[in-house]
Amino acid sequence: MKNMYLEFYNQQTRKLAKSNYVDIDINQYPYLDMDSESISLKPDILIGRLDHKKTFGFLRQELGDIYIDQRYLSDAMHDDIVLVKEGVEPKIVLVVERALTVIIATVKKTKRGLFFEPDTYIDRRLEVEDTEGLVAGHVVMLEVESIEHFGIYAHVKKIIGHVNDPDINTLKIVFGYEWPQKFTDEVMNSLKDIHIDINQEKIERVDLTKELIVTIDGKDAKDLDDAISLTIKDNQYHLGVHIADVSHYVKEDSLLDQEAYNRSTSSYLADRVIPMLPHLLSNDWCSLNPNEIKLTLSCNMILDMEGKVVSYKIQKSYIESHRRLNYDEVNQFLKNHVSLHDKPVEDMLKTMNELSQKLKVIRKARGEIEFESSELGFIVDQQGRVLDVYERSTDDAEELIESFMLIANETVAYHMNKSSLPCLYRIHERPDVLKLKNALVMVSRLGFPVNMKQLGNPKPLQVLTENSSGTAYSYIIHMMLLRAMQKAKYSEVLSPHYGLGASYYAHFTSPIRRYPDLILHRLVHTLVLGESKDIKKDMYHFESIMPEVATHTSDQERKAVQMERDVAKLKSCEYMADKIGNFFKGMITQMMPSGMFVKLSNGIEGFVPLRVLDDYYMYNEAQLTFIGNRGKKYRLGDKVKVELLDVDLGTKKMDFVIVDKNKNKKVQKHEAYKPKQKG
Repeated sequence: MKNMYLEFYNQQTRKLAKSNYVDIDINQYPYLDMDSESISLKPDILIGRLDHKKTFGFLRQELGDIYIDQRYLSDAMHDDIVLVKEGVEPKIVLVVERALTVIIATVKKTKRGLFFEPDTYIDRRLEVEDTEGLVAGHVVMLEVESIEHFGIYAHVKKIIGHVNDPDINTLKIVFGYEWPQKFTDEVMNSLKDIHIDINQEKIERVDLTKELIVTIDGKDAKDLDDAISLTIKDNQYHLGVHIADVSHYVKEDSLLDQEAYNRSTSSYLADRVIPMLPHLLSNDWCSLNPNEIKLTLSCNMILDMEGKVVSYKIQKSYIESHRRLNYDEVNQFLKNHVSLHDKPVEDMLKTMNELSQKLKVIRKARGEIEFESSELGFIVDQQGRVLDVYERSTDDAEELIESFMLIANETVAYHMNKSSLPCLYRIHERPDVLKLKNALVMVSRLGFPVNMKQLGNPKPLQVLTENSSGTAYSYIIHMMLLRAMQKAKYSEVLSPHYGLGASYYAHFTSPIRRYPDLILHRLVHTLVLGESKDIKKDMYHFESIMPEVATHTSDQERKAVQMERDVAKLKSCEYMADKIGNFFKGMITQMMPSGMFVKLSNGIEGFVPLRVLDDYYMYNEAQLTFIGNRGKKYRLGDKVKVELLDVDLGTKKMDFVIVDKNKNKKVQKHEAYKPKQKG
């Protein structure tokens, strides 16, 4: 089995049931205690990730980070999972798992030979063996062999490309996250073993081809994994959410399944999509393309006229989508009455929008917190060059699909729980009280009334986000509160979803692009629809694998989200790189002692370093204000005019200087501005 210490970290616990680890040799784990029933960390041992700050570090802990002096960091590096012995001076006693497994570097030529320049700062010497075949300009992926106190030893695993390749910067990020791009020949060849016999499957499925069913997605979407239908009968809504039956094609433990599990999610980067499944499946066999018979799992719900579910059926089905709609045209129809030239579809969309609004009212009443999105959208050419950047927005069509997917996900999760069946739930824990309190203090300084007495109750936060929406501080307040929230994750144990205000929640509606949905479909087939040949054996099997699946898919999701953000920052920098010296309008969105962040009207954010301002400024945290010696003030939320000073593609950052709004001229000190050096 893998490192036992990792089990404690992955499950965020200090004690594990001994019965689940009968083969453990306790002698291999000197920092564990074992009794007749349990295995636990020794009382003075903590486990967590290290936050390394060059001359000291912190062990990240839920109840407060633990300071570690440089003398006691051992050879641990940033983000390593470590064991720390508590005491007057806490010290790292073991590196459990290294965060640094690969290094992306550019080959440079010097008088002494080839030199490897890492893409990110490394605080010790880098030694690379076997440089045969490399030339200056090559960008390589180095695999770390060992990390010592004063050196890192690695070998070349792959030549990614050359510094002059048009998409090399994106590839650096993808390879840096060790994210697989192409599918292996073995995986692709395994597709030949998948037999599609729609006619045979029809015998065992409900025929929904006569129903009016449509898909609504983005214009460029190709992996259409959800379709919807809606009618009103006997004064009740009959809502159908029909999801591509991916698990029919992707069998457990097949090469395809193993690859999907390893990835766990499709990754939607600014200039490309890296799918979880090969395109033959994601864009063809499983995609609910119009006028094609497709195999689906349907969650058919009957709701009263207020929008409450009164009954439901989860069943195997096959459908034929009547039309592939996109968000833009549906919004144009719902908002501006632009005809879709299809009366039955138009009538259904009106009813769908009506039900969507009722479902939204229900979610609001139970405490759903609606945060505004700050996601950037990119228009790129065929070479991946950014032509334009904009802030994504949502309207009725997007909310309609979201409402229907949410209610289907809740219904399936409810069924699994009430049937006492294993399930992979999507949970969102209550925010950390201290983080939330600090965020609310900052919000109050912006002049918004806050409720500090009910920190665990989502209702006051809901009121706060609503009251701030549409104001100049909307983005700032929503970001402050979001940073105080816990990250949603997957778990085999039911727990409410705080942000949605939902008691039961799971991911069921996107099996083409998310592995948790795929495994939930597998659970439904096996345990709900009666396909199990040995129910006890299958129950035990799924119960035993769920904790690891929950941990792995949560980790992969976090990694994919961070990779997507890094690429978005990179593409923002690439877009701005030829605009140095240009002026932009923006708003101050964040302040810290070293400077302030400014968000431009197109959503791009950059930094204004304190050293480029026209006076000596002091940061007044209580007033969220920079105050200059000559009396000038910059406050959080201020509208400013800025000039772009520098763009650094390596660090994916850009620097601005504030321009005097009244005199329409630049501040004086920035003439001596020098970009910050790496490291």
